[in-house]
Amino acid sequence: MRSSRAGFKPVVPESVIELVRSDHPRLIADDDRLAQIHAWVEAGGGAAALQGRLLAGADALLDEPTTVYEFTNGRSLLWPARQVKTRVWMLALSYRLTEDRAYAERAAIELDAAAAFPDWNPESFLAVAELLNGFAIGYDWLHAYLDDERRSSIAAAMFDKGLRPALEAYENGAGWTTETNNWQIVCVGGIAMASLALADVDPGLTERLLQLGMRHVGPAIDEYAPSGGFPEGIVYWKYATKYLVQYIASLVSATGHDFGMSDAPGLAETGAFALHMAGPTGLSFNVADASPAQGGLPEMYWLAERYEHPEYAWWADEGLASADPAAAMVWYGLSDRATPAQAGLATDVVYEHVGIALSRSAWGGSTGLFTGFRPGDNASSHGDLDMGTFVLDAGGVRWAEDLGAESYSLPGYFGSQRGTYYRKRAEGHNTLVIGSGSGPDQAPAGRGKVIAHGSSGGAGWTVADLSEAYADRGVDAWQRGVAMIDDRTRVVVQDEVQASQPADAWWFMHTSATVEIAPDGRSAVLTLDGRTVLARIADAPAGAVFSVMDAAPLPTSPNPDGQAANEQSKLTIRVSDGSAFTLSVVFDPVVDGVALPPLPQIVRLAGWASRGL
Repeated sequence: MRSSRAGFKPVVPESVIELVRSDHPRLIADDDRLAQIHAWVEAGGGAAALQGRLLAGADALLDEPTTVYEFTNGRSLLWPARQVKTRVWMLALSYRLTEDRAYAERAAIELDAAAAFPDWNPESFLAVAELLNGFAIGYDWLHAYLDDERRSSIAAAMFDKGLRPALEAYENGAGWTTETNNWQIVCVGGIAMASLALADVDPGLTERLLQLGMRHVGPAIDEYAPSGGFPEGIVYWKYATKYLVQYIASLVSATGHDFGMSDAPGLAETGAFALHMAGPTGLSFNVADASPAQGGLPEMYWLAERYEHPEYAWWADEGLASADPAAAMVWYGLSDRATPAQAGLATDVVYEHVGIALSRSAWGGSTGLFTGFRPGDNASSHGDLDMGTFVLDAGGVRWAEDLGAESYSLPGYFGSQRGTYYRKRAEGHNTLVIGSGSGPDQAPAGRGKVIAHGSSGGAGWTVADLSEAYADRGVDAWQRGVAMIDDRTRVVVQDEVQASQPADAWWFMHTSATVEIAPDGRSAVLTLDGRTVLARIADAPAGAVFSVMDAAPLPTSPNPDGQAANEQSKLTIRVSDGSAFTLSVVFDPVVDGVALPPLPQIVRLAGWASRGL
């Protein structure tokens, strides 16, 4: 978001290097942690299975060719850098757990190859940061295995291709050094881990970089405040949180201190953000260039132990099959487990500072109701023109979908052309589009505001003022409410619009379901994966009916080349020449043998709170 949070700043000591222990390994998995891991494995169960996965992965790498220097995504060295890092973690930890020198040698060969790269692509510093992370782990965990010549060669690459370019970036004010998003956290974390590993090799440079990192990272950590939500959505939450935890854990293991970082506002609660953002289908509310597919985050084990939230460890277990086994192994046994229901996690939550509201019928199972609603902030990092969009899960199916990211390689994707791509426009989301044309179809600086939110045993609701989205199109007021009602068995999405002049409005909902419109156009049956949902118009201007359109731009909208094909269709309602209107749509899961309830009484959004729905 564009406003500051708590103003968090780490407690920067006069010297960090003086606190760094002299022995190796000292990053994350020191010898004490290694003994813990052995104990977890000897106890059997999940830890033993996880070690089996780790060693199988390391075995598979023994005969693989080393990573090569190439810009595989056409933009940066990031994917090769990430592969190096992942391989080194896996191989080095496998060596330490088994003392099998084949793993150590293969990790060293990987480091040798990456050390010989012509550069580490400092123009896109995320690649440098991830390589520094992997090299720090390799240098530290393999310290006793590496001979002096090899150790010096690896350290030289870290200095010449990573740490000195980092200092130059700070001195020249490179863009990432002032960012408050995932870049800041990932870059500072990688630089710090390498500096801690090499603290005794060049104390002057590493001290300076550790100090610079602490003085710059505060505003990025502040993005988690006050309640743990993250403005860049769930994928970049995972990315930032992964490297923030590794940064803090490295500081603690190397110096005995985290310099107040783990006490930053929002960090204790941030694990719950991941749980709330995941629907019962296993799909996330994938705003902000995210994929809906859930993946594991092993760093949740660390968060669970640090903040005494065993439900975070439960969530890490849920995603363990797709998680990095090396990162999971170093934290796996730190915490007990508890389901969200056992932990008493709320069914409804609003992260107002990041423009997201989430509700579910209950915790547990895969068939319950779930809604994600985005009042939004169109100017946020990785933000779309998506104020008012929502997703809907019911019966184990995602009915209302967010189409997700486009190719990052499209021209101007992170600049002035972003709003020309369908998946980034309001018309490519599940929201109301008022007016259309070749320009942005919502105000690029628009920001929604939650004006009412409530939760009871039988209902949960959020109402947002979204007027900024279309203030430049004669819209005086637009409010949208999303509610789960009638003992959390059905969902209402309701819009109320006041405009100074008549305008065309489109109500869109993207879906992979087969859609059958009733003859009167007032209801639609959606069918997918053997499940059915009935959508009904409960209130609308005269003549407003359902129709189905392709998930494609309107005739007057931009349609640049190179965009991904969208297999979904979109359920649509058109309001022509509307200046003051209400649109209320009710979604009911259809269950064989259970009669559908009548449409609920329409309640104005202003009355939702007083009625308690």
